[in-house]
Amino acid sequence: MALATDAFRGRQPNVIVLLADDLGFRDIACYGGPVQTPNLDSLAEGGVRFTDFYSGCAVCSPSRASLLTGRHHIRTGVYSWIHDASQRSHLLKRETTLAELLKTHGYSTAHIGKWHLGLPTEQHDKPTPADHGFDYWFATGNNASPSHRNPNNFIRNGQPVGELEGYSCDLVAAEAITWLESRKSNAPYFLNVWFHEPHAPIAAPLSAIEPYGKSDDKLAVYSGTIHNTDLAIGRLLDVVRRLDAPSNTLIIYASDNGTYQKSRTGNLRGTKGSNWDGGIRVPGIFHWPGKVANNVIERPAGVVDILPTVCGLLDIPPPPKVHLDGSDLSP
Repeated sequence: MALATDAFRGRQPNVIVLLADDLGFRDIACYGGPVQTPNLDSLAEGGVRFTDFYSGCAVCSPSRASLLTGRHHIRTGVYSWIHDASQRSHLLKRETTLAELLKTHGYSTAHIGKWHLGLPTEQHDKPTPADHGFDYWFATGNNASPSHRNPNNFIRNGQPVGELEGYSCDLVAAEAITWLESRKSNAPYFLNVWFHEPHAPIAAPLSAIEPYGKSDDKLAVYSGTIHNTDLAIGRLLDVVRRLDAPSNTLIIYASDNGTYQKSRTGNLRGTKGSNWDGGIRVPGIFHWPGKVANNVIERPAGVVDILPTVCGLLDIPPPPKVHLDGSDLSP
């Protein structure tokens, strides 16, 4: 048994997936890291923390495809990281995503943040998040550009929004909050929040950097982006809890792959881009008060298990006639 749960009855819960980008196994405090992350620590302390949790690949796009589908990324049409203008590759429209599955059970769905599973360009017509089950989306095709500060490449429901003022994690959290507060439906929701931090090129406010060093210290700035993201997550979770009882929301946290910072792998071999543990071993937290019992689990698991585990926890059938490579971690 991986996730020990109490019996689930009543209204279907909300589901929130929080994904970091290039976060190391030994970055955040609840995994022994130096960055102050009280909001993530609280999720871990009140839920399940996996010690051997793995991304779907050592780079970005394939891991995200595995997360949304519960399948090995090769099956989904995503073979490596995607460059939209020069490559035709994308998450195939035929794939059944977690968003599509939950929509069939009455969920409202939104994707906020980095996408990197293919967006249309002048060179290539590709599906959008809307084609993969998201009612609402606010996303970048790849990284926040030109950096995390004042990005100019966000698209909202197919329309470019131009330059935005602020840091990416703050903008992403604010958009998620706006979507939550503007919902008129009483239906449960699936909110997919994929942050850009701490992927390079990095930027963070000085107040978030100073606890870790000077603003010209790249590792301090890297830490500041993680710290600032935790603060943004805290603001988002405050609203989630204000709008609904904590016991009505399943929250999952992970990273798309390991870090590029050798000092933040926890002495694991390799970094991002490597299939050694340093490139693929990441934090994995499941939090559902009153439903998922507090625990630290040492058995291997990964992002490919998220879709089947959500199905198991919510007592809904997996996609029909689809081979899943992930496993249901619930009892």
